[in-house]
Amino acid sequence: MARNVFTYIGAGQVYLQRLDQSTGLLPIGDVSALELAIETSEITLTQHTQAGGGNLDKIDRIDSFGLSMTLSELSKESIAMALYGDSATVAAGTVTDEQHDNIVLGALLKFENQPDASVAPTVTNTAKDVTYVAGTDYTVTSLGIIPMTAGSITADSSILVSYTKLGVDVVQLLTNSGYEYGLVFEGLNEANSGIAQPIELYRIKFSPTSGLGLITEEFGSLELSGEALVDTTKTGNGVSRYGKMYIPQ
Repeated sequence: MARNVFTYIGAGQVYLQRLDQSTGLLPIGDVSALELAIETSEITLTQHTQAGGGNLDKIDRIDSFGLSMTLSELSKESIAMALYGDSATVAAGTVTDEQHDNIVLGALLKFENQPDASVAPTVTNTAKDVTYVAGTDYTVTSLGIIPMTAGSITADSSILVSYTKLGVDVVQLLTNSGYEYGLVFEGLNEANSGIAQPIELYRIKFSPTSGLGLITEEFGSLELSGEALVDTTKTGNGVSRYGKMYIPQ
């Protein structure tokens, strides 16, 4: 039988499914690098029947079945995965009379929700008999207001703010110890006319990212690494408990 050999330049879409959810396999956007790496420990049996050393036998024991990938597109799900967080959606709406105490003049007063900076907030004292003026008493930012030192808002006072809040996705950071995922790579071999060459990994746990750049001069990316774990539901002679790769004939 002829050997089926090929050259390979890879592209394709990565899909993930959190194994504790029934969302199905969802695309995670553009992935610029995806790599598998197996780490081993070598165990040798030294021979002693002749001088000069040498080994009678050796085995390579698997230490880990690693996976790493670089995400060029970010989402609330991928950021939550990288930062061991959980994501939720906050609906747009209006906030009325949100109270803030112990005002510090010249310091950012962050609202409890992310405001729509295109809609002017209403800022009053707690008695609501004084309405402060934007540009005179405070400046508006994308997160709230900054009470001006030369304005009418006094230090250590309390104020009420009413504003329009944006609909946003919020990632709460470090709220879990990492979820498990199933991964499917819908691989395409560009060196072979883009023919499909997929791989499936049954059970993966990612490590938290070692760094997420927040101030950058180039497009940001997210580096993720993890380990393929044993799926004990996969049984049978010659059946892997880690995953499988499809090679076109």
